[in-house]
Amino acid sequence: MWRAHRHTMLSILASFGVCTILFFHFIMEVDWTIGMDAYWLFILILPFITNYIAGVVYGSISALSGLLLSIVLFDTPLIGYLQPYGQNMVDWFPIIYVVVMIAAAIMEYELTSYQIEKKISDEKIAYYQAERTKRLREQLSIYESNELTIRKYKHDIRHFNRVLSSFIDDGEYEKASNYLREFDSMLEQVTTVSFCDNKVVNELLTIYAARCQKLGFKLRAKAAVPERFAMEEVELTSLLANALENALESQDKAPKEKRFISVDINYDGRKLRLQTKNYCPEKITFNDEGMPISTKIVQSGIGTQQIRAIAQKYSGIASFKLEGDVFVVKAVMTCL
Repeated sequence: MWRAHRHTMLSILASFGVCTILFFHFIMEVDWTIGMDAYWLFILILPFITNYIAGVVYGSISALSGLLLSIVLFDTPLIGYLQPYGQNMVDWFPIIYVVVMIAAAIMEYELTSYQIEKKISDEKIAYYQAERTKRLREQLSIYESNELTIRKYKHDIRHFNRVLSSFIDDGEYEKASNYLREFDSMLEQVTTVSFCDNKVVNELLTIYAARCQKLGFKLRAKAAVPERFAMEEVELTSLLANALENALESQDKAPKEKRFISVDINYDGRKLRLQTKNYCPEKITFNDEGMPISTKIVQSGIGTQQIRAIAQKYSGIASFKLEGDVFVVKAVMTCL
């Protein structure tokens, strides 16, 4: 901030200093064969230079030096010290200079706005690319884990079959049944990697299913979303990821026996519907707009705000309710 302040102050002092030098040059010049038009043209360029260097506000303040110079020399008795100028020059230059100042300010404002928007856009793109890379890495890790598990079971399947066959041959059907249930529970370690045709939904459900398994419970997921439909991938990602992330954070605080998350997302060719439910270990309060008030030490509520903003963008609604000890998120959007 100190450097920026110094930067703008220097531009103001420099512009006023240049105009002061020109002032003394104009009134002390005695050789009227020297054309001074080039100097006045330079003064017209001054607003563009100062706005570029110091921005619209400080640049306009700096450019006032040129306006003051033209008023002092054209609208006071000091005009007698100048070379003879046409009446149009005398009458209109200060007005023309004001117009040029306004034009320079508008151009710099538009340029600055474009640069700010571009920076924000680039940051968003970089953020979503980083999130995409993160999801791909997590999904790759799940694939690798599944492959190792499947290889292990493929190697041991003959031994399992022999043990099961011996139980059956000996008439120990109860042991055979328990053995099958145990084997079935071991297969739960293989994470489902295909929930629906949509890659974004599939990736997110796969990742959060693996995270739920690490917390000791299974994600209850039902998805029917086509590969392509009328919603931006980044918004679909934000919608589903925010809902699941909030749900998963609350499960980390819940007793193991009560942890659960269910998600139902489907698209019927016109509307996208999302519903998530999860056990809520804390008492949630809501504001006047029906938005949950964050229970974190540093309150944010950004996730729920994003869900509602995306729903509203697609002419839809989003609601958040606490039904007993179950937190319910619902969102319906029109995606044509």
